[in-house]
Amino acid sequence: MGEAGSPIQVLHVDDDLQYAETTAAFLERERAAFDIETATSASEGLARLESGVFDCVVSDYEMPGENGIEFLESVREQHSDLPFILYTGRGSEAVAGDAISAGVTDYLQKTADTSHYALLANRIANAVQQYRSQRALEESTDRLSLFIDQSPLGFVEYDPNFEIVRVNDTLTEIFGYTEAELLGETWEVFVSSESYGDVDAVTSALSEASGGYHSVDENVRKDGERIMVEWHNRLVTDESGDVVTIFSHCQDVTERIEHEQNLAQMRDFFAEAEELGDLGAWEFDETGMLTWTAGTRRIHGVDDDFEPTVEEGLSFYHPDDRETVADAVDAALEDGEPYDIEARLITATGDCRWVRTHGKRVEGTEKRTVRGFFQDITEQKERERRLRMQNERLEEFASVVSHDLRGPLTVAQGQLKLAQQDEGNDRLDSIDSALQRMQTLIDDILTLARDGREATTTEPVDLHTAATACWQTIETKNATLVPDTDSVVVADPRRLRRLLENLFRNSVTHGSLSTQGQDSGVEQGSTPSHSDAVVEHGDGVTVTVGDIEDASGFYVADDGPGVPKDERDAVFEAGYSTASNGTGFGLAIVAEIAAVHGWDVSVTDSELGGARFEITGVGRET
Repeated sequence: MGEAGSPIQVLHVDDDLQYAETTAAFLERERAAFDIETATSASEGLARLESGVFDCVVSDYEMPGENGIEFLESVREQHSDLPFILYTGRGSEAVAGDAISAGVTDYLQKTADTSHYALLANRIANAVQQYRSQRALEESTDRLSLFIDQSPLGFVEYDPNFEIVRVNDTLTEIFGYTEAELLGETWEVFVSSESYGDVDAVTSALSEASGGYHSVDENVRKDGERIMVEWHNRLVTDESGDVVTIFSHCQDVTERIEHEQNLAQMRDFFAEAEELGDLGAWEFDETGMLTWTAGTRRIHGVDDDFEPTVEEGLSFYHPDDRETVADAVDAALEDGEPYDIEARLITATGDCRWVRTHGKRVEGTEKRTVRGFFQDITEQKERERRLRMQNERLEEFASVVSHDLRGPLTVAQGQLKLAQQDEGNDRLDSIDSALQRMQTLIDDILTLARDGREATTTEPVDLHTAATACWQTIETKNATLVPDTDSVVVADPRRLRRLLENLFRNSVTHGSLSTQGQDSGVEQGSTPSHSDAVVEHGDGVTVTVGDIEDASGFYVADDGPGVPKDERDAVFEAGYSTASNGTGFGLAIVAEIAAVHGWDVSVTDSELGGARFEITGVGRET
């Protein structure tokens, strides 16, 4: 079959060759598009049909061998829809009836008037046009069916009553039904009651929609699973507007919807995080175009529509820092070297801010791309500056205490020893006690000033070993240590030893102070400190070091009288002491050492009613 507009191939079969040639000449004169071939018998005509391609057969009725009706029947066995026009001089109704029964396309009687050739030409052209249109429609339908069957989208076709007449395999996979289970059902079989309360409303919307109806709805699979499905629906109507068919394409978009929701939540989260944390993000590629998020624009003090180049972005940095950042940016883009830089930024409003910019190259992108984060750290830098100044003042204070006070104190203690050798009396002994107390105060103040700083060197420390070693360095008399721990804690070893020593000294009693009350001070050197939180107990106290199982930490507990509830917060304050000769710094030092590690310290009752100091928030090695 030729395409529309191509020459019309006609096979004319007539046992009268001269008449056949005359007919061909007239037909070709009537229609230039005609290409006529002739055959003089039915058998020859069948052979021509086998070897060639024709759009129409024109056949005489009375021929030797097979007549025109018999020839038509033979043609229909191989070419059921090929146009066949019976063109005969015998015009009986019986012949016409037989021709129609055999499936003839048209019937035309020969006449002596040559005008009938024009009528024959029209009959041929009309038959071929219908034939070609029908074949084109069938081929289109075949292609459409192939497309539908192989489509990655689900397909369903409804009749005008919205009953399912066709589905493809993809749709049965999406919803878990077989084709047989779906045929004859309406689309209510897919719909959850929450998504479509009234299917009639949906069909009405579809009927009124121009260009189709699109929706994303919650649907239900055969197994009851609820899924999100995207539908594209279309009505097909005839010239009068009546519905011929309805078809729909669909796809399961459950994962896509969840992904979009997650992305939206992430965008909202990062937008809030940018605003709360003075954070921003940025990206640029080898073309030099730079993209900033809202947080980055806010830090730079520019409008929301500001889109800089890399060079313009670098121009915001302080001149003294600009080259450092530029070199890092080039290295990240060219060599893939990540960077993390703190630099000064001159904002669009002229303010100087400290920022941290971190960037690295993104792998797998079409263009070389660097992406990173941006943070305003001005307040952090200011805190660091204030802390530096504070530490410098503390160091200066510690130096004054260590040198300017310790020197005269040492002289006074030396002169007192000489005086005691020459003459001993109670007043000299009182002076000696006062000088010793001054020495203890100086040592405690230095410890508080120098240990109350950031812990800079931490490492895993075996708590059992550390506790046992510390116990050997203090005067314990008849007290007992029970190191009931197997923890390995992450700490500054020197500061951890100081913390344990102060807690141990706090629990060990001194007979001479059994009636003198509490003292949160710790005596340094050769003279042991007095108990910080133990009252009126004698020798034999038991001190236990153990693990806190339900929290990350450990405890130091004793079986002494304990600490009254109304004094438990006060014992950690510097200078607080209820003992007549305590310094008031021992437990304050414990609190400071805990703080620089990021730990929390508190006091409560032990199982035996004594004091239990709990240190929590401690990192452990497993």
